[in-house]
Amino acid sequence: MTEQKTINNTLRYILDLLDPINHYPYHNINHTLDVYARVGYLTDKEWIFGEDKTDLLLAALFHDAGFTVQYMNNETVGAQIARTYLERIWYKETRIQKIERLILATVLFSETHDILEEIIQDADLDNLGRKDCFIKTLLVRKELNTIAHMNISKRKWLEISYNLIRTYQYRTLTAKWERDNIKTLNTKKLEEKITFKK
Repeated sequence: MTEQKTINNTLRYILDLLDPINHYPYHNINHTLDVYARVGYLTDKEWIFGEDKTDLLLAALFHDAGFTVQYMNNETVGAQIARTYLERIWYKETRIQKIERLILATVLFSETHDILEEIIQDADLDNLGRKDCFIKTLLVRKELNTIAHMNISKRKWLEISYNLIRTYQYRTLTAKWERDNIKTLNTKKLEEKITFKK
């Protein structure tokens, strides 16, 4: 099976797999496709091609698959789902292990060990440096309140969002170049909102 056919077949599989959670406000099919597209873009910009690019794209497709089983610590489950699927299509063991590692790299605040992990992290948190950042963060809060039943107040959510956007630094040169300026503006807006609410 060619690399592209593997990606296409996996994409179809993931769309079916994620359908039961497509009502989630944030971690739905659109988010997975968003991360998948951004990974494809960043791999080209960062000169990552061949097997590494394919494996990154596959990891992007599976990175939130664990939500179909459980909400918290979903990344480990997503890696297991990826392994089961990839073993079924006789994917190479070393590449399965790489894809599992890349999925686990999307755990919030994980350290990165290579450019591949940097790319998938930057893609997963791309919205921090986009103009739709606050729309997306509100969707995450809505999801945590309605799906995970966490009941997070607006004030608490502002603080959580501020901590994330202030702490996370884009890893790849491309993401830094394209997203850092808006991320800085978004950080300042959050600071103002928190100050205003005191």
